[in-house]
Amino acid sequence: MTNWVKEQLSSKLFRRLFISTLAAAELPMVLFVLISLPTWLLANLSASSIAIRIALFLMLSAIISGIIAFFISRFITTPISEFEKSATKIARGDFSHEIKVHNDDEIGRLAKLFNYMTLELRRLDRMNLAKIIEEKRKFETIIKNIADGVIVTDPQLKISVLNETIRKWYNLEDKDYSGQDFEKFIEDAKLLQLIEEATHRKKSVLPGVEISIKPEGEWKMRVLQGRAARVLQDDGVLIGVVTILRDVTQQKEIDKMKTELVSMVAHELRSPLTSISGFSELLLDEDISREQSEEYARIILTEASRLSDLINKFLDISRIESGRIQPKKTDIDLNEIVQMVVGNNSYLASQKEIDVEIHDAENLPLIRADAGMMEQVFLNLFSNAVKYSPAHTRVDIVLKNSDQNVIIEVHDQGFGIPREAIPKIFDKFYRVTDDENVREVTGSGLGLSLVKQIVDMHGGHLEVESQVGRGSVFCVFLPRLNSKRTAVMAENSEDIIQ
Repeated sequence: MTNWVKEQLSSKLFRRLFISTLAAAELPMVLFVLISLPTWLLANLSASSIAIRIALFLMLSAIISGIIAFFISRFITTPISEFEKSATKIARGDFSHEIKVHNDDEIGRLAKLFNYMTLELRRLDRMNLAKIIEEKRKFETIIKNIADGVIVTDPQLKISVLNETIRKWYNLEDKDYSGQDFEKFIEDAKLLQLIEEATHRKKSVLPGVEISIKPEGEWKMRVLQGRAARVLQDDGVLIGVVTILRDVTQQKEIDKMKTELVSMVAHELRSPLTSISGFSELLLDEDISREQSEEYARIILTEASRLSDLINKFLDISRIESGRIQPKKTDIDLNEIVQMVVGNNSYLASQKEIDVEIHDAENLPLIRADAGMMEQVFLNLFSNAVKYSPAHTRVDIVLKNSDQNVIIEVHDQGFGIPREAIPKIFDKFYRVTDDENVREVTGSGLGLSLVKQIVDMHGGHLEVESQVGRGSVFCVFLPRLNSKRTAVMAENSEDIIQ
């Protein structure tokens, strides 16, 4: 009780009201004593008695007036004090406080209005909180699903945000890394240096750096292009650094392929042209014999055919990719196509004394395809099987029938293809050059790319199995004429061409 009284007396408003109320309550009593006291005191009491009684009466009236003034002041100041406390809490962001309404007077109506204002502020605060949460979820969803790697760090190099791509590339567990030291979880000197430079330098965006990593479960390196940008407040104070890592592996491979393409085309065109030019000059020599002239002419014809084959394959691939060529589909028998291709090109195998066996399938269904394109497919597969096989080996061509497809398998006992090279062998101008035997074989690197383009155009697909030193198996799957997929595949391939 004593503390509560002290608290009340410490209020400046309460003191003012108390003094005013005390004066208002004391003045009538003093006037009453001064006016009415002489009438009965002068008649019965002595002067000293009168003085004592007046003093006691004034003290009693002062006490009574003080009590009355205290409660009147408390009655007025209590709601106002509650207003002050509520306003302080609201200013600090707490909208849960309400003022108790005791009366329906001016102060009570003011309290109701104040409570209504608090209720509206609480509603607006919930709306703002819900909006902030929604925006945060949108931000997290965008960051999570973006293809680039995103890392946000604070000025102390602690992690604020990192997305799923970064977790995958750097083999991080699926947990919250907020507030953790960056270098504790990501051991990448180049990336750390980039973030440190962005944190401590004044440049808003730093030049990009190239980072090479090998994610767990992947057999090849990834090349990442890293850029970091400083994030500042309006007053220029650093909030943090946003670092973006972009996978440029494919772009690097394309650049490399372009370089190799120029080199390959130059080499492949230069070689036959040099031979043609050189042997043509020799033919002009009047001293050469007829036999030599015929030999030089055969070489020129061979090199011209090789040059023509290279140019035709390149043009065919370009036409297919650009959609300028459309397959003229008819019902064809693959047994006949395979027999014709092998028969017309059996000399390729005879030159190396390679045995060729064709295993026909009984009742092989027809397929709907472009006969000329199918000849190109099997000519490339057959010629590759012969070219990349040692002499005195064997090539088997097997035709099979399944529920959905007609399958043609080309088996050889050749040099084989390394496992890591298999996904690339259908790329234009790609050649496996790790094996010295393969490097000695002349080739453009366009044949298998053309095969894949044609098979895809007909709604089929290719599969390859190979072991280095033991040979390869190329399998072509083409939809049967009576397959439910045939019409859909054909329609889709025509849409792709158009």
